[in-house]
Amino acid sequence: MALKMKLKIVDSGDLDRIHESSLEIMDQTGIAFHSETARNVFKKHGARVDGEVVHISRKLFDQAMHSVPRVFKWHARNPQNSLMVGGEQRRTHVLLDHGPVFIQDVEKGRRNGTLADLVNLYRLGQKSGVASIIGQIPVDPSDIPIKGRHLQMMYHLLRNTDKPLMGWTDDRRRVDEMLDMTECVMGRPHYLDTHPAIGISICSLSPLRYAPESCDSLIAYAQRRQPILVLSAAMAGITAPISLVGTVIQQNAEVLAGMVLIQLINPGTPFIYGPASSVPNMKSASYITSSPESGLINMIGLQLAIDLYGFPTRTMAGLTDSKKVDCQAGYETMQNYFTMLLSGTHLINECFGTLDGIKTVSYEKFIIDEEMLSRMQRILQGVDISDEDYFKNVSVINEIGRTGSYLEHASTLEKFRTLWVPTVADWDPFVVAEDPDAGWDVLRRANHRCREVLAQCPESLLDDEQEKALKAFISAPEKG
Repeated sequence: MALKMKLKIVDSGDLDRIHESSLEIMDQTGIAFHSETARNVFKKHGARVDGEVVHISRKLFDQAMHSVPRVFKWHARNPQNSLMVGGEQRRTHVLLDHGPVFIQDVEKGRRNGTLADLVNLYRLGQKSGVASIIGQIPVDPSDIPIKGRHLQMMYHLLRNTDKPLMGWTDDRRRVDEMLDMTECVMGRPHYLDTHPAIGISICSLSPLRYAPESCDSLIAYAQRRQPILVLSAAMAGITAPISLVGTVIQQNAEVLAGMVLIQLINPGTPFIYGPASSVPNMKSASYITSSPESGLINMIGLQLAIDLYGFPTRTMAGLTDSKKVDCQAGYETMQNYFTMLLSGTHLINECFGTLDGIKTVSYEKFIIDEEMLSRMQRILQGVDISDEDYFKNVSVINEIGRTGSYLEHASTLEKFRTLWVPTVADWDPFVVAEDPDAGWDVLRRANHRCREVLAQCPESLLDDEQEKALKAFISAPEKG
């Protein structure tokens, strides 16, 4: 039985006030779209456009809001990995990271990411029992040239996972090429037109703007009816009001403006609401990820999306500003997991190994984060209190009475293997052993497990025909 409690920060009346203020900003102040194509879409549907600023009326918002799917199926190449997103989905879906530049482990320390590291992270995500959606750029591969870079990265993504996919923003030509590559391995032409299979995360440019590349990517994905996650990463006091509620209002206006554009392009396109704003370190006016006040902003964003609009949601969760895998990394990451998952979000990202405000990803923390997420998912499952189980327990208690033991009782033997157990945490008694591996700390255990998992990964999950089709696509002279 799923957990009944959900964290709420404001009441329904406050949600209504925030909504009305957001609509006022969208209509009166407007949102700048640095894309003529995007502005023409709004003009076609009757929006007032002044230069690059689009004024979105309540009528346009209402029209768009009603066409957003509240639940949709995110298809995977392996149908067993397909997911239902939105509504009362049974568990939180977890995405890989997006944005780190550096990679680190206990052997080589912190260094620039490479294509080999990118492939390793895709493979760890594919093998993970926690990661649901694979893709984005979990570490930037610094060792491949810019020309054709997107083709190489997408090729390695497609051959290393059969789970639902995430792409990344780029110019229109490159985005179309990546979508075409995805279609190459899905089995038939125009597959994407009817099957949400690869999503993308689009970030507004706070305050109240959308960059050209973001518009290009949004339009390309909307035209092919693929899931679009629109987020705002406003920074309170820098690119948004210093007040937490002020940042919530601006964030809401930015995300809803992106939603309206998506639905005007292709009504019914899956849209996911993404609160991702933060309270910065005001000593240096720099981005940080671990302020509890950032969590409050985004928890209200989740309330708006889930309770007021009924939209599917995604938010960043596994974040820390620590530079290494230490106590600070543990408590900041768990703070963010706890607040975001208990607020009811449907999807989370930045969850596997991130350090230093999403600049670095750690192989060992990837494994440790898997366990922390597994702990949270178990809590969210709640407790079975069905009549059958309830009365069976009462019967067992009466049978054992005051002096018996449950250890060898049939009910214990039947269920003890269903209890949650850790993957890298040490639950064994303290012993002094001659075994040289005894007493390993969690970093060494995580490093060992990471190596084991990677050693089990196949070279490719594609068949020969799919490999051939992809290689022919990316080697075509006009591509790159």
